[in-house]
Amino acid sequence: MRLTGILLAAGRSRRFGADKRLAALPNGEPLVLCCARNLRAALDDVLVVLRPGDAALAEQLAVLDCRVTHNPDAAEGMGASIRHGVGQRPGSDGWLILPADLPLLRTDTVRQVAAALQDWPAVVPVCQGRRGHPVGFSARYREGLLGLGGDEGARRLLEAEPEKVRWLAVDDPGICRDVDTPAALRAALHGQGAGPGGPAAG
Repeated sequence: MRLTGILLAAGRSRRFGADKRLAALPNGEPLVLCCARNLRAALDDVLVVLRPGDAALAEQLAVLDCRVTHNPDAAEGMGASIRHGVGQRPGSDGWLILPADLPLLRTDTVRQVAAALQDWPAVVPVCQGRRGHPVGFSARYREGLLGLGGDEGARRLLEAEPEKVRWLAVDDPGICRDVDTPAALRAALHGQGAGPGGPAAG
């Protein structure tokens, strides 16, 4: 089964107050590179969706053997970036979609979602009752994902056919520890070693 990891890194970080993607983790690594590295450790094909003009960031991601695409409609929101990413890999058998603000996500969790997607049309990881990412979609959802737009996420696709969704219990709080503000980043990383060798590396 050919799966593609799609890392959504084209947002404007309005709540963060600066370019969240470049926020430094304790080891000095930018947030987006940590997320890309963790995804790439679990999947052979990772596509990072960036904004137009993100040339310097694209060069850094290439070192991690991640493919990069620049979404001309990035300003529309998350739905437009999901649509763009899936549109760049329409022949994949499935896609694991991950926002680029979850530095504590474990690589093993990504592998669990990918494995469950072999048997289910859609997979959502859940930890202690909270749903998180990455969310896996099989090719069954190709047209639905390509029909997304604006800031609309893919939740409505899951809600339309709940019987097709595997709610995968995982022991990984990192699936939902997104960092929308500098304070949230500090709180998420408090006492945790993100980066190589730490929890974020799986």
